[in-house]
Amino acid sequence: MRSYSHFDITGLHYFSVVAEERSFSRASARLRIAQPAISRKIKALEQDLGVQLFARHTRGVDLTEAGESLLGNAYTLFRQIEQLRDHTTISGETPRGVVAIGVMPTPGEYIVPRLIEEARRLYPEVRFRVVEGYSGALHRMLVNQEINIAIVHAPEPHPDIVVYDLLVDYLCLVGRAGSLSKPTYNFEEAAAFPLILPEAPNLLRLRIDHIAQLRDTRLNVELICNGFWLTKSLLRAGAGYTMVTFGSVVGELEQGHFDVAAIRNPDVPWPLGIAMRNDQQRRLSLVVIKDLIETIVTELRSKRIWQQLPDAIKE
Repeated sequence: MRSYSHFDITGLHYFSVVAEERSFSRASARLRIAQPAISRKIKALEQDLGVQLFARHTRGVDLTEAGESLLGNAYTLFRQIEQLRDHTTISGETPRGVVAIGVMPTPGEYIVPRLIEEARRLYPEVRFRVVEGYSGALHRMLVNQEINIAIVHAPEPHPDIVVYDLLVDYLCLVGRAGSLSKPTYNFEEAAAFPLILPEAPNLLRLRIDHIAQLRDTRLNVELICNGFWLTKSLLRAGAGYTMVTFGSVVGELEQGHFDVAAIRNPDVPWPLGIAMRNDQQRRLSLVVIKDLIETIVTELRSKRIWQQLPDAIKE
């Protein structure tokens, strides 16, 4: 078997930074390493692997096909090194190591700052890597062991994943302030508004499409937008309406930017939970972070962050 004792992990790290920055000079500034030293590491890596990793041009560099392949494998190796270090230090009674947490935009906006603040105070040896994404993508990353914990809506059942319920949100119709005349609409009425929705396989879009199919209702989708923050900007500009969970827009509602109406007949619950891998449930750093997330969400609910639902769907 070929020996890899000479393989340079530092050079691989330099390569990943150059690939992310698409520039040797920007990588040099980020790493605080002289550019010639980085260039020597990359050249040695290319010679060792027998491939060209970058295509150079006047504006910087682009990855070759071999470089793209190496970058994906490098990220996998970096995660495995993190896991190796964490598993080596898992014994004992002090939570420590890197916790990779995936969050959706709006829950993350409320939860993550409080989580980092409290974890630094209570568990100073725990470090975080935070990934933002939507439920489907975060679920796949969790299955593939790219993250340790995910805060997601309605995750699909999976034999390797366990889910702890946090709360139940509801689907609402949302438009610019002053644009909705009623506190509730049935699904058919909401579907007739000029809608701005993401495209499948967004999980919420799949759920909306499923309800429309069951009720033989046509969705009046006038604009496809896969970016949630851009969708909010379009709503503020009066470009249309959308269907989202109440918690996704509670901040804008408080600020007076949006009108929000409950969608009734049917009510559309949308649970929020913490998802983890079964084989990591006993890892101390993950246990304490999961407990901390649950505590934070309970506090947010007590402050009515997620309980300011329209009266028609309050329990």
